[in-house]
Amino acid sequence: MEGSTKPHFVLVPWTGTISHVIPMTDLGCLLASHGAPVTIVTTPLNAAIAQRRVDRAAPHGAEVTVTAISFPATDAGLPEGCERLDLLRSQAEVPCFFKANMRFGEAVAQYLRSETPRRPSCIISGMCQTWTLGLARDLGVPFYVYHGFGAFALLCIEYLYKHRPHEAVTSADELFDVPALPPFQCRLSSRQLPPHFMPSTSVAGRALQGMREFDMAADGIVVNSFEELEHGSTALLSTATGKTVLAVGPVSLCRSPSLHPQSMPDDARRCMAWLDAKESKSVVYVSFGSIGRMPPAQLMQLGTALVSCPWPVLWVVKGADSMPDDVKKWLRKNTDAEGIASSKCLLMCGWAPQVAILAHPAVGGFMTHCGWGSTLEAIVAGMPMATWPFFAEQFINERLIVDVLGVGVSVGVTKPTQNVLTASNAGDSESEAEVEVGMEQVKKALGMLMDQGAEGMERRKKAQGLKLKAAGALKNGGSSYINLENLIQSLV
Repeated sequence: MEGSTKPHFVLVPWTGTISHVIPMTDLGCLLASHGAPVTIVTTPLNAAIAQRRVDRAAPHGAEVTVTAISFPATDAGLPEGCERLDLLRSQAEVPCFFKANMRFGEAVAQYLRSETPRRPSCIISGMCQTWTLGLARDLGVPFYVYHGFGAFALLCIEYLYKHRPHEAVTSADELFDVPALPPFQCRLSSRQLPPHFMPSTSVAGRALQGMREFDMAADGIVVNSFEELEHGSTALLSTATGKTVLAVGPVSLCRSPSLHPQSMPDDARRCMAWLDAKESKSVVYVSFGSIGRMPPAQLMQLGTALVSCPWPVLWVVKGADSMPDDVKKWLRKNTDAEGIASSKCLLMCGWAPQVAILAHPAVGGFMTHCGWGSTLEAIVAGMPMATWPFFAEQFINERLIVDVLGVGVSVGVTKPTQNVLTASNAGDSESEAEVEVGMEQVKKALGMLMDQGAEGMERRKKAQGLKLKAAGALKNGGSSYINLENLIQSLV
């Protein structure tokens, strides 16, 4: 394509979590690798993360611009620089965050209407950025939505909207069928539903009331997945919604999983050096995402299982500084934060280089919250998973990982974990939350995850097969490669 005819993509990630900013930045790098100029518009704090990503991942000569628009945190009653949900001081500040996000949208709209050096040809918007719809219509350009969910989860959500099987149950724990992808069975309880179906008393229930209209008005859906992964879910979702659905991932493959030590923070360098001292496939990696917070009592049960299991453990704990003193004391006594080569359980409380960790030959299993980004990164690495869903669509993802793909074992969680979006107005306290999964149950799941017998080897074989398919999807002629080309060509 000649320079004048290349469509200009404007990507506006959902600012609330790093887990949305990173894959949309990777998507921008992939589009740029196909010759399309890309502008990523986000908040200053997220822009710094996106720029580092672009510097590492964008191919030479690709045109990817990261633009930072001020986030009006203080105007909405938030502390200066509070640009993501994980930076909020309490659940009570969530409505303020969404208020600030709407004002942020006004500033983005002004920039794209009058200040951007190049007119957008297409806008791809993250979830909750519902204000981008009106902007795209004013500019007269196509509009795609990126949820951060997989096609199977979106298909199940579509089924739930249309058939509403959850309304026929008599208790929050009663299971009902969601037959969105026959012949595979998917059973959920009302507790496990994504936030789209939560009661209006919850923060998410209020915040997402306009999400359905937003989704239905979009011209298409972009998913971080690949056609071969979700057993035809993208085609079924396209039929169910009447929209173009493009699987363009795994987007994390836009870059090499290995990072130069000089580009890593000190904690990350210690982590990789610690892994270098471990035997092949011997380490259990445990991480529950950027905003996953486990109640103290449950954290202690998990921790006791981890430090007493026979495998070395790399454990990422978010929010450790806010834990009760007795928990912090236990962590200091029973784990290693210094990266001592001979230590049994390495604790990381900050950012962890997850893609590089999963690709490391010492890692043999991944205990995950089933967030879609983490799920895809595990698939790319050919890594079997132990599933511990927290909230959002993660219980649906667990069914895909365990029942459809056969690359995971369930820890056995049946209830969501409290967080800033699922909390109600009742002032729920995570410190009072009951323990659902005991130490022995965790150890049993770890034993299945690291099993070297016939069942464990079959999971590893399936995981390795998906790894090969993931890599093939983004190569020239692969399904995701073709979908990226089709998206670009549709705008020429």
